[in-house]
Amino acid sequence: MRKLLLAATAMLVFWSYAGTAHAIPAFSRQHKVECTTCHTIYPELNEYGEAFLKNSYVYTHTKMQVEKPAPPVILGGGGDPALLEKLKTQTPESAASKEGGGPGGKNEGLWLAAIPEQLPLSATATLNASYNKDAPNNGEFDFSTRAFVLQAGGNFREKFGFFAKYTLYSEGVYNPSSGNTLASNANVPKNNGAELNELFLTWRHPLDTPLNIKIGRFRPKLSLWKSSNKISVSSFATQAYTVGNSPFTIDSPQDGLELNAVVAKRLFMAAGVVDRNGQKNKEGYGHLSFKIGGADFLGNEPMIDLDSDSIWDYLSIMVAAYGYSGRNANIVGGVGENFNDYYRLGVDLEMLYQKFRLRASGVKGRDSNPFFSSARSYINSLAVSTEAEYMFDTNVIAAMRYEYLFDQTYVSERHVYAPYLAYSPLQNIRLVLEYRYEDYVTPTIADNKVANVGLSFSF
Repeated sequence: MRKLLLAATAMLVFWSYAGTAHAIPAFSRQHKVECTTCHTIYPELNEYGEAFLKNSYVYTHTKMQVEKPAPPVILGGGGDPALLEKLKTQTPESAASKEGGGPGGKNEGLWLAAIPEQLPLSATATLNASYNKDAPNNGEFDFSTRAFVLQAGGNFREKFGFFAKYTLYSEGVYNPSSGNTLASNANVPKNNGAELNELFLTWRHPLDTPLNIKIGRFRPKLSLWKSSNKISVSSFATQAYTVGNSPFTIDSPQDGLELNAVVAKRLFMAAGVVDRNGQKNKEGYGHLSFKIGGADFLGNEPMIDLDSDSIWDYLSIMVAAYGYSGRNANIVGGVGENFNDYYRLGVDLEMLYQKFRLRASGVKGRDSNPFFSSARSYINSLAVSTEAEYMFDTNVIAAMRYEYLFDQTYVSERHVYAPYLAYSPLQNIRLVLEYRYEDYVTPTIADNKVANVGLSFSF
């Protein structure tokens, strides 16, 4: 049992290839900006990166207040020549800058068709290695954790945003969406194969409402942060922990429909439903977050009085609360059996002061039948994560993470300490050194110590 848990923990630590889902250089190529416009060290988002994400990949910094272009005419069908000339003069510069989102002119035909001028495709490769002197089967060193991921993202004339992520290859990587659980990670095959992780489309402000409608496969908006926006090798426990045989995590991709909106620039709301195969009951979730100080959720920077400094010139605080109610089951012959009803309630806090960032999050859960047995057994769970991060330079970040997990599944609880250092010699290359110490309170489970090295590059 002890060896199984050690192997399972090591595999869970390697779940890192999803950590590059939204850091795609296609955005830099499209808008002709540096990666540091949206990131500290990629893929961790800064304030404007958060606004860019919340606004469905619309680049708001170059918006211009210009006249809205006239509707297109059908060539060769007796259209108005004067109207066509007016449209042509508006398209390359003014209209393209307003609705295409980038500086300069664009190809007129592509702009009229709402097709991106550049193919919005990027790729990310991840190579990880670890050392665990207590690993079973002489597996102290592991250099086989790697993945290659394709991503596409952007917007169609600011009306629709889209994103797709496809794992082309992964080896030695734990993938929770494949259905493997914490207790069986050691048996995960080395090559997990290809998988479509995310594919969604967002309709921005339909009928001039403040709402956005997202549909497809995506990560439901729950926590303030996604596992895809971290620079560490391991994920936040609040985002990645599972209970029993249930594969659910609060950051796992789901098929669903979500409504979200930015209200009064500093309040973000989201609510959605999830459709799971093999059952007719839909799952639902909700999220509320509010920001004080710093750039707002639309990317607007605050006014600073240079003659009278204030702590609020450099301090921003963001808080969030969310909830998820769902049901999953064993699927036999296309029919769900032995359902597990569960819920998750969480709170997040982020404080940013100059080069210092503090994160804190907590998730409380309850599962009615996480082992999908004929006899129900209620399991309570709790996960707490805190992380302090300091940016020494534009390409060096040091951080310390502490986590606490309690799970009635194995009547166990543990404390996790994980310091790490991230270095980015170029904006599209990231090197991370991380040490992870897991202190199990339960005496029957041995403590776990793992050293990780993570290398990622994106192009």
